[in-house]
Order: sequence, then C-alpha cells, then structure tokens
Amino acid sequence: MKVGNLEIGYDHPTFVIAEICSNIINHLHRLIPVIQSVAETGATGIKCQLFKVDHFPESERDAKRLLEFPRNLFPAFVELAHANKLLAGASVFDAEAVQLCVDNGADFLKLATREFQNNVLLAACIDSNLPIFQSYDSNLYPHGLMGTDCVLRLACDPHYPSHTPKIIGGWSGDEFFPNDNWGWSSHTDTHWIDCLIAVSRRACVIEKHIGFHRDDLEMGWSLYPDQFRKMVEEIRMTEKMR
Repeated sequence: MKVGNLEIGYDHPTFVIAEICSNIINHLHRLIPVIQSVAETGATGIKCQLFKVDHFPESERDAKRLLEFPRNLFPAFVELAHANKLLAGASVFDAEAVQLCVDNGADFLKLATREFQNNVLLAACIDSNLPIFQSYDSNLYPHGLMGTDCVLRLACDPHYPSHTPKIIGGWSGDEFFPNDNWGWSSHTDTHWIDCLIAVSRRACVIEKHIGFHRDDLEMGWSLYPDQFRKMVEEIRMTEKMR
C-alpha cells in the first residue's frame, strides 16, 4: 500500500498516525498550534474523526457531541497538515465524510472498530480510491486478519483505556503471524510499550491518540506531545533492532 508518496511495509519506516482529540478543535486558532505540535513529534500523519452524533445510539450522543469535529474546518485541517509535512486522514462514519476527504485532498481514510461490519461504508471507502486503515478487535481475532491491496488492518484492544492489551504476532514454528502488512491502534493510558512490541513484531503502522491538556476528554488514552515524540524516537530505535 502507498499513502501519499510513502510506501507502507516492513522494509519502510513505520507510519505513525497521531489521532487528535477532537473536543479541543472547534476553532481555526486552536487547530493551527495542534497541527504544528504534531509535526514536531516526528509523526508521519495526523487524523481527526468525522462523525455526526446521530450516527450513534442515543445513550452515547451527549458524550459524542463534545468530541464532534466541525466539518467546515476539515479543508483547513488538510491544508495545514500538508503545510507541516504531515499526511492527513480521518475516521469516517458516513458517505458524506468519505466524499469530504476526497474533495479536500486527504491522504487516507480510517474505519473504526465499531464499523467493522459496516460493509456499505467500506464499499464507499473503496470507491474513493483512497488508502484505508481498518481497525478490528484483536481479542476476537488473536492471530490477525489479512488485508487487501487497498485496506490495511489495524489490530486493537477496543477498551478505553486499555491497560494490558495482548499484541498479535509472533513466531510459530517456521512461520510468522501475521504474514502480511499490519498495524496497531493503541488505546493505552500512560505508556506506549504496546506500540514498541507491535513494531518489533513487524507492525508497519502505529496509531496513537495525542492530547494537549489534562481536561481533554480523551486524555485518558492519549499522550502529551513530549511523550508522543519520545514514542516516535523509540519506534525508530526499535525498527533498527528488528
């Protein structure tokens, strides 16, 4: 798979995605320093979430409303990301969000774990011709799932936060599982050990939340920028030791 001008795979640098905490991004003046801070961490790409609260069960809507990314800011999000040498993407939950990514030059799409069985949405993503990262619950598929030419699967433990997730991959006789390109979406709280273990087991994509203030609603499974920068540095070290 190729995202932007970068090849994704074991023989290439790990593609590190910074998932921004959507609740703090409700004005352009807040978006600019966030993207600049992400760029300084050494991340490869940056991602927001493009959902509408009515997509979720009514019991979740009040909480989700606080995390809703304003779609009118998405063109600026992509433009600022590219200006800071970051590839830009979004988690999409409806066809309108997919089209928004296409129209504004986004580099990749993400499908959340809860959308794993949403074949209509997956078809819309495939029709976009953009690269797709698709998360799945690795507790249900402990040996990993094969991807396709346009879909790279990200294993994850879908608990928020996840304290001791089990990382897929490992040697079994003369074989290594999974045997294709795969990635890891991390929801751990104050550490990134799981990301390093995943990279050591041939993960070629890492996704991790980044936060900027202790009151961020997603801070319980996010890293501050200095922590995120340290994680990227240690990922690069781990790559050299594989």
